[in-house]
Amino acid sequence: MVVSLGSLALAMVLPVQRVELSRRSILGSAAAAFVPLAAYADRGKDLYQGDNAVLSGGGAVNEDLGQSVPVFDSEGKIVDLKGYEDEATRRALKQGQASVQVPKPWTQAADGAWADPVTGRVASSLTMSSTPSSLKSIADAGKPENLKLVSLLGLSEELKRADMVAAAVQERGGVMYYTFDLALPALKCDDTMATVCLPSKVVLLSCAVREGALHVLQVDASPDEWKRAGRSIKEVRSTFLVD
Repeated sequence: MVVSLGSLALAMVLPVQRVELSRRSILGSAAAAFVPLAAYADRGKDLYQGDNAVLSGGGAVNEDLGQSVPVFDSEGKIVDLKGYEDEATRRALKQGQASVQVPKPWTQAADGAWADPVTGRVASSLTMSSTPSSLKSIADAGKPENLKLVSLLGLSEELKRADMVAAAVQERGGVMYYTFDLALPALKCDDTMATVCLPSKVVLLSCAVREGALHVLQVDASPDEWKRAGRSIKEVRSTFLVD
């Protein structure tokens, strides 16, 4: 029997109280039990986490090499330099009002992929976008678990069949942010994998509304990149800010 791990838990958002639920599609019906959004309006919390484990060991930062990249807390502050010098910690990527912090050693290839000189490729792409919006806050769009992300955030059509694995809401500097972990199931499982069918792509999102514009950060990772650097790209996502 082939088991899809498309909704496996990407196990690292923020340490929080969780509500368990079964596998569901972005376009599927809402799960029966969720923590009210208002309860988390002033601090970062997971709204839910999937009921399985998506990439087993997912998010470990190249533990086989005994190397890592700097670790950040939820506010984007350095927690552990992991052997990097102070002058080689982070640099800001900006697009309009939005910005995100990435480790300075990371480099971007011509195809948009990101890599660390020690650990190798960490993400297939990292993009920020901004579109006009009539919303006053991302909260006005509705509860995270009920949103049609493809149409709301202008995502690729292929993500209509992605599984929403986890969602969270944060408020920083008076701006509310929604974050999502998505897993895109493989169209066809390799027979050699026997009982496991890994997602073909992991997508991390963060979005916020400010001054009439919807800002979106999207980080895509292959299963290998997620296994190697999942924790790092989640930490990078946590530094997404809209001024």
